[in-house]
Amino acid sequence: MHCEKQKRVITMTEKEKYALEWNNSAQYFYDHNSYKHLVAHISKFKTVLEIGCGTGQSTLALLEAGHSVIAIDQNAFCIEKAKQLIKASGYSVIENIGDLAPKTVFFIESDITNPSFERDVLPNIFPDVVICWNIGSYWDKAKINDAVPKMIEYGLSREQIAENTESSYGELIFWRTCVIAKVKQCAVHLVDRGMQKITKFNDPYYSFLKRELGFSKIKYANMKATTLSKGGRQLISNGQVNTQNEMPIIFISILMT
Repeated sequence: MHCEKQKRVITMTEKEKYALEWNNSAQYFYDHNSYKHLVAHISKFKTVLEIGCGTGQSTLALLEAGHSVIAIDQNAFCIEKAKQLIKASGYSVIENIGDLAPKTVFFIESDITNPSFERDVLPNIFPDVVICWNIGSYWDKAKINDAVPKMIEYGLSREQIAENTESSYGELIFWRTCVIAKVKQCAVHLVDRGMQKITKFNDPYYSFLKRELGFSKIKYANMKATTLSKGGRQLISNGQVNTQNEMPIIFISILMT
């Protein structure tokens, strides 16, 4: 009797796909010392609240520099990879935030745009700086249905969101990150990937955040870097997906106090 084996079809969710792709991109940044250079901008701050820790390579760079880290991500697959990386690198993942100490990390699965974060999480954390580096997200139907109304409430139009959903979402998250820093009365460090330098002479966006939220100082820094596009989380510029293996970018660093 001829018997055919039934092939098992494995479907990957958008959350899982994002975690795998971003892990490759973030590991590339780590291997090329990009995170090490970014950490240097916040060296004087001891306790870091990291918004969007991804798969943990940026968190690892913070721990290596001696910081204590509260790392937040809404993607459970990212957090699991981050925990594995941190433990494999010899650092402690603590289970109680009260045990936070230098070179330890406390992970929180949460979405900073949800009311539950402000109600249940924010009162229990006391950072010296809030950071948000290279924000990104998976995009499935549930995520779009949740995020689009929040982006509209923030002030973006449906046309702006449709033209570049990732960038629009990043703007919302940067805003929320700055609000969190003001609530906790601490510094904020924003890092984005771009193709041109941003300074006080060509900055309509970050200077607006500074004025609107009442920060007293802003410091600009730009760092040339290279990113993995094909094989990692692909970048979109001017509406086009970049398919190069590697491409030059600029890390735009904004520190507000």
